[in-house]
Amino acid sequence: MSGPFAKRVLLFLIIAGALTGCSSGGNGHSGTNMSGMSMEPIKVELSWSPPEPKAKQEITFEARVTRGGEAIEDAEVVRFEIVNTADVSKKLELAGKPAGKGNYTAEGMLTEAGSYSVTLHVTARTQHSMPTRSLTVRR
Repeated sequence: MSGPFAKRVLLFLIIAGALTGCSSGGNGHSGTNMSGMSMEPIKVELSWSPPEPKAKQEITFEARVTRGGEAIEDAEVVRFEIVNTADVSKKLELAGKPAGKGNYTAEGMLTEAGSYSVTLHVTARTQHSMPTRSLTVRR
């Protein structure tokens, strides 16, 4: 049995053995376990205080990050991007800092009255969210 038939049988056994070794059935290898990961989207809420700020007044920008009603306190990125809609070259970016219970804050000041676009960039639990709201700064 040293002919071509024997070589084919031997090759078949080698391939079958390799495929059996690569299976994940009960061999103690965990692989990537996706059962604990939820694909429910994160919910991101954007606000600021005071609600109607004046130019050269300190503004506290606030983000609330949750998923499934539970606070996310370990967001990878929380960044507030504030752009003057009349001149997009006038932009302010602020890093959000954890404030507990899924809240993140940053403080900044806008020196000119006008309309601004505020975009909150949040990356958490492998998801990214970018809610945007309009902000009017009074004189």
